[in-house]
Amino acid sequence: MAKTTRILIPSDFTVDSLDFVAQSIEESIADQLDIILVYGNKSSTSASELLGIGLEDQLDALQSESFLEACKAIYQRYQNRKLSIFADILGTDNRNYLQHYLKGQSVDEVRIPSNYTYKRKTRNFFNVAHALLNIEGQVCPSISFKS
Repeated sequence: MAKTTRILIPSDFTVDSLDFVAQSIEESIADQLDIILVYGNKSSTSASELLGIGLEDQLDALQSESFLEACKAIYQRYQNRKLSIFADILGTDNRNYLQHYLKGQSVDEVRIPSNYTYKRKTRNFFNVAHALLNIEGQVCPSISFKS
């Protein structure tokens, strides 16, 4: 059985950001791919926000219908690759947290677009690409960083 390659890609959950996702799929030689799209949104310290807003609520607010439709189109285009795409939100740019997240998610590759400007959709946004580049070389050597 072929091993699934897990690729983490920073995203702002816009249709424009999916061009790099499609490019990453094209460049990969893996037969099975899990793509993890991550948005940086520092966790609030407000008790009411912490209790009332879950991950699904945040993703619903960040992902437009056109973004979700574009993800479906990519999924259908590459269905022969046994592709899965899912979204997540990183709540901190703390180095230790990021290292544990990558290991915990069994990430094989981190792909960062070299010339993309992320759109700030929340007041607590942080640039995941910059945070990940700051830990490059400090994480498990089996995780490769590509742009």
